[in-house]
Amino acid sequence: MLINAPDLAKRMADGEKFALIDVREQAAWETATLPGALSLNVYDYFVSDSTPKGYAAMAGAFVHAWQQLKIASGTTPVFFEQTVGMRSPRGLWFLWFALGTEGVILDGGVDAWIEAGGKLAPGTGPSAIVSDAGAPECQPAMPQLAATRAETIDVDPATAMLLDARRPAEYDGSFVHECCARAGRIPGSTLLFWEDVVENGQFKSAAELARLATEAGFTPSKRVITWCHRGARAATVLVALKLAGYENVAVYVGSWHEWASHRELPLLSGE
Repeated sequence: MLINAPDLAKRMADGEKFALIDVREQAAWETATLPGALSLNVYDYFVSDSTPKGYAAMAGAFVHAWQQLKIASGTTPVFFEQTVGMRSPRGLWFLWFALGTEGVILDGGVDAWIEAGGKLAPGTGPSAIVSDAGAPECQPAMPQLAATRAETIDVDPATAMLLDARRPAEYDGSFVHECCARAGRIPGSTLLFWEDVVENGQFKSAAELARLATEAGFTPSKRVITWCHRGARAATVLVALKLAGYENVAVYVGSWHEWASHRELPLLSGE
């Protein structure tokens, strides 16, 4: 799930094949990236609707973009950004969800690569954007990694929990994004701020992540549905939970941006 920079450099030098996927802004990739890296924008995608049809469109959007990168078979995808944030985990989540194949995140990102003595070069070659434009629908390989709006509405507290990965001010409703119709949180949600699962640009240890999840009230015996503003920070926390040993996890991709637009749906605010 994770690879550190010295290990990546050594394994590449030993001839192991990796597809380096830079998920930062394209301008950053063009300026300086890991040598041979491709560019893939996974961050700006908004799901059209958190339904099976909407998720089929989302899977198709990723597959369409992935095909444009022309990645050779037998290579291991490595998603990276400047440091671990909202982008590289979302890239890995997309890969799992749409194609059901394995990949890794470069823990610490570009900064860790430089610290390990790695060189950078201007980004050239294939680039792609995850977008619905021109992409046919595609049934996801691992649909269980994306919770629909209906599942989120009908969540049974006996078997599942909702995790709000946003900042505390979003959770209590004192801050709202301009694009959102309402402020607050989905009833029944528990806060686990996404920035608390990383430290110095890397994921915290599995033991520390497990401790954080337990202290917040989560348990691996229940399904955990993560959400945020539009599904990016939620993917970071999903990866953290998997590192901590949680297996039944999913992202409600539409997240608050979608929930707030449905005025028939309830919300809570305050602590």
